[in-house]
Amino acid sequence: MKRHLLSAIVLFLALGAAAQNNLSSAIRGPKGVSNHFVTLAKDQNISFNGNDVKNILGLAANANLVLTRTETDKLGFVHYRYYQTYKGIPVENSMYTIHTRNQLVKGLSGSIVTEFDPLMDKRSSTRINNAAAIQNTIKKVGAQTYAWQDESMQDRIKMQTGNKNASYAPVANLVWFNPGETLQPRELRLCYKVDVYAIKPLSRADYFVDAITGEVIGKQDKIYFSDATGTAATYWSSTQTIHSDFTGTAYRLRDYSRGGGVITLHGDAGKRGTDYTSASANWSLAGADIAALDAHFGVEQTYSYYMTNFGRNSYDGLGTALYSYVNDPTYIDNAFWDGSSMNYNKRSTGEAGGVTGIDVTGHELTHGVTQSSCNLVYSYESGAINESLSDIMGKSVQFWAKPTDINWQLSNDMNWIIRDMSNPNLISQPDTYKGTFWYSGFGDNGGVHYNSGVGNFMFYLLVNGGTGTNDIGNSYNVGALGLAVADQIIYRSQTVYLVANSQYADWRTACINAASDLYGPTSNEVAQVKNAFYAVGIGSSATGCDAPGTLVATGITQHTATLNWNAVAGVSTYNLQYKLTTGSVWTTVSTIATTSYNLTGLGAGLSYDFKVESNCPSGTGSGYSSAVSFSTLSVGGYCTSAGLSTAYEYIDRIAVGPVGYTSGNNNGYANLTNIVGQLKAGRTYKLSLTPGFVAGAYSENWAVYIDFNRNGSLADAGELVGTVTTASTAPATVTFTVPLTAKNGRGLLRVQMFYGILNTDPCATFDYGETEDYSVNITGGTAFAEIAAAATTPANTGNTVVNIMPNPVKGTAVTVNMDVQQKGAITLKVTDLSGRLLLSQKMSNAVQGKNTFTLNGLEKLTRGVFMVIAEQNNTIIGRTQLIKD
Repeated sequence: MKRHLLSAIVLFLALGAAAQNNLSSAIRGPKGVSNHFVTLAKDQNISFNGNDVKNILGLAANANLVLTRTETDKLGFVHYRYYQTYKGIPVENSMYTIHTRNQLVKGLSGSIVTEFDPLMDKRSSTRINNAAAIQNTIKKVGAQTYAWQDESMQDRIKMQTGNKNASYAPVANLVWFNPGETLQPRELRLCYKVDVYAIKPLSRADYFVDAITGEVIGKQDKIYFSDATGTAATYWSSTQTIHSDFTGTAYRLRDYSRGGGVITLHGDAGKRGTDYTSASANWSLAGADIAALDAHFGVEQTYSYYMTNFGRNSYDGLGTALYSYVNDPTYIDNAFWDGSSMNYNKRSTGEAGGVTGIDVTGHELTHGVTQSSCNLVYSYESGAINESLSDIMGKSVQFWAKPTDINWQLSNDMNWIIRDMSNPNLISQPDTYKGTFWYSGFGDNGGVHYNSGVGNFMFYLLVNGGTGTNDIGNSYNVGALGLAVADQIIYRSQTVYLVANSQYADWRTACINAASDLYGPTSNEVAQVKNAFYAVGIGSSATGCDAPGTLVATGITQHTATLNWNAVAGVSTYNLQYKLTTGSVWTTVSTIATTSYNLTGLGAGLSYDFKVESNCPSGTGSGYSSAVSFSTLSVGGYCTSAGLSTAYEYIDRIAVGPVGYTSGNNNGYANLTNIVGQLKAGRTYKLSLTPGFVAGAYSENWAVYIDFNRNGSLADAGELVGTVTTASTAPATVTFTVPLTAKNGRGLLRVQMFYGILNTDPCATFDYGETEDYSVNITGGTAFAEIAAAATTPANTGNTVVNIMPNPVKGTAVTVNMDVQQKGAITLKVTDLSGRLLLSQKMSNAVQGKNTFTLNGLEKLTRGVFMVIAEQNNTIIGRTQLIKD
């Protein structure tokens, strides 16, 4: 978000000599999570040592990575895939891959936590045991029958695993888990992960049970269905050559010529797990049993497709046997992958072939490939990519095995059209990211079978090419790459670059990286990948250009700032838009011929947003970049400091004794320098700091600075007056003594509250939290002569000290004390903080010296903070803050 969202590439360019030690700065992304994609230049490659991966990445003390697999591809890259742990407990949905060549790190991809929540340790204990977690989960599922209660299901898992003790009975293992589509370090909770397989009604999912509360807080489905009910007749693949196993007395649908075997078994009630048999190697099965032949042939062809095209031995690359269960009557009009096997069910229309079309078999087995590689979470965008990958590979298997059957409608072999990859809109699917028919609800696991249309249409265009205008007005022209090339790009994106929580934008980057690896970074293949994603509303086209990145504001003053961005190849001019963060109207500056722009006429102490687009050589715009924020210097010329997000916490109130100010949420920064506190040199004060939270409380760090020497800087010795940590809504206290050497007059008090690691930089910008600036008026310091000199100046200098008692005030009147420097009539005015006049009261003539007045009419004021202004001869001579409680 905003300033923190610098591109990974620029981070690497800044890495320099630090790369010799570790990659911590390179992989660090926004909000405590790694950058999803990191590419290193040749001079930044470091040696890879698998035994020292924690130090290579600069992970936190309690964090580690556990290697799950190592894969060497045909380009000579070796990919080391890891999951993350914290205190030895896995972080669910974490995945990180280190891409090496010749034992040098070339790149990294994935999602791990780089900055853990300070409260993790407080959440590291359990209050329920694993038995209670399992019980709570079963209660939550509420099924009639579970897999471990069915003898034939129990027999099947024993046979599949070769373990006579294997069971579908659930176990509970501890993990760190947060709900949502992406890793969120501050939301991680210690949970029991419980795998529950229900067969009536059908479901299988990992459930996550909070280890402290016992509440089920998350679920990740493991059954991937083909889709919904249809009405058309079934179609088979005619007579095909298959392999089967001869036992000496009969043939079984077991093909041991492919990996660990392609094994097709009965799914029927009473027969589940038993073999289909034939007296001849030339199979002919009657009735519904014929569906087993379609399933067997389809899985054989899918295995061969993956082995021939990608060298992949079974779904996991390890040759694991491929089990299919056919004709279970319980789940009509469905086929599904259940996490370890395929299940092909009957049609509601009664066709004997059931749900066994060849693109269906390719689809279901690809769910296994996805599970064992990137393990895309089966919900929302990651789930839509998961489904799209299965549709893509399902069709690719069909076209490879049956080259005369080229039809882009899913299940066309069964004459049961459930999706159309060439025109998703025909089946009410989107063909443009967040365009027409995009599903944004909670059903269908967040629209996995709907929003997959975007990826499906992208692939169709990548294979066949096409022109048109998409739902967001982009005119596209995609050149055809053909099926063989497109398949290689998609497969490499799936098995090398995607991770559990990848989104559509990540898939674009993954495919660009894959095409670049395979065909070169300047190849036509890379260009057409960009064009295909542009056609479905994601990213820029190859004929256009990318939006600039690395937006940053420099040279910030009270009223000016220089806005900078990186150059885009082939681009000579840019367009800039900016606005107040709190505003809604953008101001546009067009055709800027450089990569910076000096913005003038800004307000002091205000937050602004800006974004930039490229004017592409084609004459079109790239579209604007994400907006970046900056704040102008506050009155006094101090450096800026702000939190980038107050979505969780903010500064609610600060006070000295009973006098304080409740500010509430100010979106990261509040310029409250019109509120002035009175301090005296040599005296000790207690500053009360109260956090505010949007939901639950978090551990927050505070830092307080005072510019005692009034030189416009908060970085001098002794000006960090205290730090403290809060962990609830209760206030904390910073105690400080104003030094006798302090300079008399008005200076700055800065309060920072931030989530994460304590920092002591008064100019820091941080991901979460807030900064507030106040004024303090110091008296009694060594520069006392300044105040003495002020006494000889005319009263209209505005230096008159105005004190209110009591303050805060609850009643209708308040006492105002002033030491006036010349006699004359006084008017007291009350305004809100925006300057709007609320009260005005003329007093009797003041005498030179001490005066006491009574200000009435405060019942007209609501609860809040106001300014009391003293005027003499139509000139402001003093002002102070009034708090109405």
